[in-house]
Amino acid sequence: MPKKKLTTDWLKSKKIPMVLIPGLILAGVLGWNGINQLENYKQNKIIFPDSGFVTSVVDGDTLTLNTITVRLYGVDAPASDATSSNFLKSLLLNKKVWLEYDRYQDDKYGRVLAWIWIGCEETPRFRKVSYDRRSPNNPTNGFVNNPDGCKKGKLVQEELVRAKMAVPLIYKYKGEGKYEGRIKAVMR
Repeated sequence: MPKKKLTTDWLKSKKIPMVLIPGLILAGVLGWNGINQLENYKQNKIIFPDSGFVTSVVDGDTLTLNTITVRLYGVDAPASDATSSNFLKSLLLNKKVWLEYDRYQDDKYGRVLAWIWIGCEETPRFRKVSYDRRSPNNPTNGFVNNPDGCKKGKLVQEELVRAKMAVPLIYKYKGEGKYEGRIKAVMR
């Protein structure tokens, strides 16, 4: 069996987040031989944590969780609007949040994409990060409905839309997000 080459195109074909590619290529050049372990990167709780404390708010729909930049899945807030940023700070800064992942876990800028929950019970049960990687527009049955998730808490994206600090963001070619219908319903 021929040895796999650690190239940018190969890493992209395996849907490795762009933020990891330079480090993986450097590791390959320096002799790292863990190429077969890359298939399980989504299980890495350092890259895709279940929860953490918000250390900063970048803008109205992006935050830093420990050292990871997280983009709120399914909403868009004006980047230059300090009001939405301040609202998100008041809601999340220095507080514990829980992350729930959808079918896409990162964006083209290397940010982690997640639904953000606050006020959850101590151990909410979300589906695994790699849950719906079958097809972009053909989710697994039950994907949109997640009754075992955070039962007591609030979905931050829903709170932003309710407060008119953000609008629903529809990913036209990616299929419906888990809570897209719920977020759109707040707008009505």
